[in-house]
Amino acid sequence: MRRAGKSVLMQQLVGWLIEEQKVPPQNVVYLFLEDIQVSQYLKLGADLLESLYTYYLERYNPSGRVYLFLDEIQGVKDFNRWIGSRYERKENIKFLLSGSRRSLIEAESAEVLTGRNVQIDVYPFNFYEYLLVHNVEVRGETTAQSIWDLNFSQQIPILHHLGNYLYEGGYPEIVLAKTEAEKKAIASGYYRDGVTRDVLIPNNLRNARDVEVLGLQILSDFTKTHTLSSLSKPNKLSVDTVKNYLEYFTKAYLFFESTYFSYKTKETQDVQRPRKIYVVDNGLRNFNTAQLRPDIGQCAENVTFNELKKNNVAVSYWKGKKEVDFAVLNPGLSLYNVSYTDQPHDREVESLLEGLKEFKLDKGVILTKNHFAKKEVEGKTIEFIPLWVWLILNGRGK
Repeated sequence: MRRAGKSVLMQQLVGWLIEEQKVPPQNVVYLFLEDIQVSQYLKLGADLLESLYTYYLERYNPSGRVYLFLDEIQGVKDFNRWIGSRYERKENIKFLLSGSRRSLIEAESAEVLTGRNVQIDVYPFNFYEYLLVHNVEVRGETTAQSIWDLNFSQQIPILHHLGNYLYEGGYPEIVLAKTEAEKKAIASGYYRDGVTRDVLIPNNLRNARDVEVLGLQILSDFTKTHTLSSLSKPNKLSVDTVKNYLEYFTKAYLFFESTYFSYKTKETQDVQRPRKIYVVDNGLRNFNTAQLRPDIGQCAENVTFNELKKNNVAVSYWKGKKEVDFAVLNPGLSLYNVSYTDQPHDREVESLLEGLKEFKLDKGVILTKNHFAKKEVEGKTIEFIPLWVWLILNGRGK
């Protein structure tokens, strides 16, 4: 996704190849294809890559494997076919690409590289990384109990940083900005840039205002249940139009949908069932919507969804008489509720218990603010885990 740090990671990898792996500098090439000096030639498509690479070979005559970094490749038409042709010739070259998911994975030409690529999604900082940026050293091993015990003395500073993280999110440039005004300006630019470059332009949409208004409504009402009808009526859009726009937003990695969980495919694909919509980053939402105060509970739920999505096959919600926030399949089923308080409400326990009985599970998890406990209820185990402990546990090594 945009602005999550792809370019920085690529530049760090360039340095690692040269400094640690002792690859000759002339064998490592980095091209930033959104540079203003390059962008005017993007209309040449794959011919641009051919010209630049031919010039490089003639100029440096490298010996051995070449590492070619192509940063923000999505503007170059048919780049996949050009890369595929190089592989077909069995040239001693390794390509490292960054760009939009649409261009790298979903474009028709992407089929040329099927089976020849490894995809790595780059997200904003998770909470563990956020703590590292703020020089907080986290202790503990690979269990929630260990992290809780060994960080007990620094719970207050960790909770302080968690409050900030829930509000400003993890985009590196926003995190490192000094003032609220700077953070807001950066987040506003990210949202407009994402909508324009990854939603409007790729899908040839001309009614930009309709798209932007729908997007702002979703930002404001994130984590809540919606139907296509409930989103279409206030904006005077057809259900089909809203459905298409949501698909475009999702492909752009701005929003994600959580649908109703069931083992019955017909129920999960029922378009009449409400869906919950989450935002890629809390800061992107909070700095682009008007609020009297942060919706801390919703922010906690949104962060939880994003962490679950990175590490699991499918993340849904379930609803019987009451609602369970997350039904996670990977490969077995796990149930989670989020209650960002030190005194979880009875309804969180009751809904989780209902879900555990429905799916014949032994235990479920409620993520809290700072309440750590285990409780047996009607033969089921309810684990209460502080959100900060769970985020650190899941964020390490991701």
